Amino acid sequence: MKFYSISSKAVLLFLAFLVFPIFLSAQEKDKYFITSDGVRLHYRVSGKGTPLVIFPGYGQDVAKFANVYKALEKHFTIYCLDYRWLGKSDSPAYGYHIERHAKDAREMIEDAKIGKFYLFAHSMGNAVAWCYFSIFGQDKVLKYILGDEAPCLITDPSWTDKEVETYTGSAPRKDMFKAWRGPTSTPETPTLQQEMMSRLLNDHLGRDWRDVIPNIKVPTMIVMGGKSHFASPLLWNWLQENIKGSRLEVIQEAGHGFYESHPDAFNTLALNFFKK
Repeated sequence: MKFYSISSKAVLLFLAFLVFPIFLSAQEKDKYFITSDGVRLHYRVSGKGTPLVIFPGYGQDVAKFANVYKALEKHFTIYCLDYRWLGKSDSPAYGYHIERHAKDAREMIEDAKIGKFYLFAHSMGNAVAWCYFSIFGQDKVLKYILGDEAPCLITDPSWTDKEVETYTGSAPRKDMFKAWRGPTSTPETPTLQQEMMSRLLNDHLGRDWRDVIPNIKVPTMIVMGGKSHFASPLLWNWLQENIKGSRLEVIQEAGHGFYESHPDAFNTLALNFFKK
């Protein structure tokens, strides 16, 4: 019988061969596509497993979710879109409204050839999600995390104080929309970016999603920050009552950006919810 010795170098090369595909699969990749209205948009891909799509909030680019990627890309292939004017995406002088963002998200999903997916939406990203559900349906969404958002951001003068807090999450009556349109809200000569972001924010603030939310049929977990500007049990309970079978989780010490300030708490909730 012959015995063959294997050098330490050969062992290391063999192990590297085994590990390299796993290492490579988790690496960040930059992807680009051209939208149906001619804009080049960027999205980030990393990880391995069932797709997890992130819809960012107002002004959030893909870099904002670094803590989420670090923890969850071990379990999911994560896709996150840079909206127009953000991150590595192009900056056109058009297309700054919720419907176009929902359409862009849909076209990213098609470009990436994503089948069914988990969805995490934060802040305004939920308005994008609600619009997406309304236009494209919910069939491809396996589960949905609704991250810290209210169905309305401005008040109706006819609402009672209780209704104001229930629908906006805030006890004071908000005049955000009126204030944003005021002459002191932007420089005398705003940049094109400021004009476009102002247009998007105006559109976002003026929406009322109370009729859409009760039609959410996918398994949903509502995650709210206990110190957020949406920190009202009236709002939390309204969301849970109007999304049938939904689960409510409040990260008590966190604000609006709980996924950044309290990543361990959020990532644990997300992993347990998606994997269950």
